[in-house]
Amino acid sequence: MRSRRQIARRSIAALQGRVQPRRRRPPELARQEILDAAEQVFAGSQPDQVGLKEVAREAGVSHALITHYFGTYAGLIEATLERRLRKMRELVLARLREPDALGRPSELLEILFRTLQDPVHLRLMRWMLASERPAASHALGLQDRGLAIVAEQIARSVAPERRRELIAEIEVTLLTAVSAAYGYALGKHALIAALGREPSRELDDQVRETLAAMVLARLRSKL
Repeated sequence: MRSRRQIARRSIAALQGRVQPRRRRPPELARQEILDAAEQVFAGSQPDQVGLKEVAREAGVSHALITHYFGTYAGLIEATLERRLRKMRELVLARLREPDALGRPSELLEILFRTLQDPVHLRLMRWMLASERPAASHALGLQDRGLAIVAEQIARSVAPERRRELIAEIEVTLLTAVSAAYGYALGKHALIAALGREPSRELDDQVRETLAAMVLARLRSKL
């Protein structure tokens, strides 16, 4: 007759055989996969309707691993938003390297407007603003001095010999344009209602084209 210890050992062995081994991933890959999972979760739910548990389930990782990389739920949201902002910045910089890119400012602003129209981006922005966290003010701009990097690239492209002189002017122009784009994205429905109109793709295009014309006129006046 088998002892209780033997039965217990066999039960544990059988259970272990059914458990899938945890997939080992390099830290950066694990971090990116968690952020991918967070985007999937936020695509279907508002950030205040879910938490680390839902993201962990989507990523197939433990709750503890997420806190290891991001600290808190707020830290995860900040990191998710920051990654999106960095991607937008890289798209803008890539477009600036194309010939005559500055002659087509509407195309550059299209990248910004397209990003801001994404429901996930808007949800994260609104959550950050509503949370009144000190870090929220940093998340509003392109991270890693993103606006400064873009201004530097523009100045280098249009007038290398006057680069330092122009950077401050270009930074203010970019700050104004980005602020206007964010304000429109976050308050679009209320702002359009104040005109007695309905939101439409045509109106979005008109706002973008108007802002692009203003930016181009400002830059030309300083060159």
